[in-house]
Amino acid sequence: MNRFQAPEARRIIAELGLPQGSRGLDVGCGVGLYALWLAEAVGSAGRVVGIEPESERVEAARALVGGQLESGRLEFRQGDGTKIPLPDRSVDWVWCGDVLHHIVETQLALREFRRVVRPGGQIIIKESQVLSALFLPGHPELERRIQLAEIRRTLDEGGGRSFQERRQTTLASLRAVGLTDVAVRNYLLQRRAPLGAADHDYIQNTVFTRNWGARLRELLTPADWDARSALCEPDSPKNVLRSPDYFCLYPITVFHCGSTPAAR
Repeated sequence: MNRFQAPEARRIIAELGLPQGSRGLDVGCGVGLYALWLAEAVGSAGRVVGIEPESERVEAARALVGGQLESGRLEFRQGDGTKIPLPDRSVDWVWCGDVLHHIVETQLALREFRRVVRPGGQIIIKESQVLSALFLPGHPELERRIQLAEIRRTLDEGGGRSFQERRQTTLASLRAVGLTDVAVRNYLLQRRAPLGAADHDYIQNTVFTRNWGARLRELLTPADWDARSALCEPDSPKNVLRSPDYFCLYPITVFHCGSTPAAR
């Protein structure tokens, strides 16, 4: 997903206005690409720490991007967003990209973000698909039924609330922990045929095969599953990515708390 978003990522980060030389934290850094781009944005005097709860992901981030900047500018550690392994008021900003909706204890995580950010610092929550993306142009009813199946699938993992509901209530979650001065920016990514390798890989392998794959089969009718398979399976002659007229639309929303009050 990060490589799919890469063309717009630097613009999104640039518009945050992160201070040169600042210290930041990336909560749920994944394989580290956004942490790298954030570290590049704050310059050689800045420092970014990325945390992930699983040691395997930390090692993957170190292997992928850990050596791309001078020593001290980018570090990856094992850590949980609900119990951040940093002192109070130790960073100038916190970035949490496409992760907050996965954290069932949302308010606990946001209070941790407030704890580690200095007064006047920034908290940034990025969420993709607050509004569902368009991946099957020309098939709106089928795509909507697939999206509804996805919503149902994520209810258990989301503690009884779907991932999309969690994304769409981010403002309310921020307000609940005293973060009311929030700017909201929306970005619309557009891709069209012929797709680049990163775009094709994300749509085919992540969206069609993983997200819309076997785990949705029992949540779709047999007719919808067959229609989905005809349009999405990589070896199908009707795969939509084969069309010279293919395009997709993919929204990203950034919730930017630009002046965080002191945590109580």
